[in-house]
Amino acid sequence: MILTPTQDDLDLFAKLSGDANPIHVDPDFAARSGFGRTVAHGAMLTAWLVRAAGLSAAPQTTSAMFPAPAFAGEALEVSRDGDTWQLARHHDSTVVCRLQINAAVAEEEALAIICEARVPLKVGMTTTSETSLEADAFQALQDLQARAGERLLSAVAAQTLASQAYILGLISTLLGMDLPGRGTNYLKQETQWLGTIIPGQRVHTRVAITRLRPEKALVDLSTLVQSESGEVLANGRALVSARDVEDAF
Repeated sequence: MILTPTQDDLDLFAKLSGDANPIHVDPDFAARSGFGRTVAHGAMLTAWLVRAAGLSAAPQTTSAMFPAPAFAGEALEVSRDGDTWQLARHHDSTVVCRLQINAAVAEEEALAIICEARVPLKVGMTTTSETSLEADAFQALQDLQARAGERLLSAVAAQTLASQAYILGLISTLLGMDLPGRGTNYLKQETQWLGTIIPGQRVHTRVAITRLRPEKALVDLSTLVQSESGEVLANGRALVSARDVEDAF
């Protein structure tokens, strides 16, 4: 299967998830970054691979790595290597997303530091959001994810996978827009899936810095998504590069 993330796809995912990190949607910013041009959201690539896997049930955990950027307009090929699903550039086989499904993942926690300024970064810095996705936008997210799936899914299964895609987008939004901030590059996301959302439901998302490696511009964070009632929907951890985040260290 060949999938090509277009700039329209990136703009739509940014609109649906809130992740308007300029490395995805601003060609001028992206041209000045280490990428040179706009790149696809890791959350969107993960959602595509989950859909392409053709699972009989929604995953309990996902662990995605992004060893290379996936550029807008660049054809990607879906493949499977043992228990790992991959997206690779069609023209040179460079892997841009590697996904393990239902592997063990660990949650990280950090104490919150109350701090208005987001840079320089410090261990313990925390940011949160509260948002919801309405029915028409939720359907648009399902349609975008369905591009990667040839197998017909039940309505419940399709909604569950769209819920997971939206949750990944919420995490990506906080990382790419707030902490570390604009220019953040996703390198890895491990997630344990514990619940689903429904259209219109308020969702609370939190990310917190657990480790900094300034010499490599790397940031480790815990990730947590809860319903308005406090039910944990997803938790896990993220690894990002803050190379293109101004004054990060």
